[in-house]
Amino acid sequence: MGWKAVRDHYRIEHIVQVTSAGICIGSPYVHDIIVISIDRGEIIRRWGEPHRGELARYLEEMDADPFKLAELVAQPDTFERSIPVFTYEGGEIIEKQCEELGYPNVTHDGCIQYENTFSPDAGLVRVWAIDNAKAGIKWMTEAVHEAQRELAQKIDRLNQRQADLAKLTGAAA
Repeated sequence: MGWKAVRDHYRIEHIVQVTSAGICIGSPYVHDIIVISIDRGEIIRRWGEPHRGELARYLEEMDADPFKLAELVAQPDTFERSIPVFTYEGGEIIEKQCEELGYPNVTHDGCIQYENTFSPDAGLVRVWAIDNAKAGIKWMTEAVHEAQRELAQKIDRLNQRQADLAKLTGAAA
């Protein structure tokens, strides 16, 4: 996938990252101002048009030669350096590679390196993952207890409605 080729060819100064939506060009506040399909190599989102400045230039250049855009997206990226960096997904500590450490840089596969989820220190990432898992357990435990309270209230209401109907119809509840 050619996210870096797209960034370099169009001299993109905004943040370029890869998400499930595609190759996203944006800012720290809106990460997907422009989205390019990874499969087709075409622009699939243009948020907040009309654009001015650099965003307008990117779009004009991409629109002027859509075949070039598709070609860039299809080509494999090449990197000058491969620095190990770690993150986590669920219970897994994952090693990725990057050219530059830290936010707003991205890994070779296009993941933005947020300061609280990426580090060159695997031990620190493990601590973050453990803290995140503990917080998730606490939150889900509270959510389950709340759901159980709501279910108990609904069961009580159902039982009351059934008792009301039995009284009104003279039937046994």
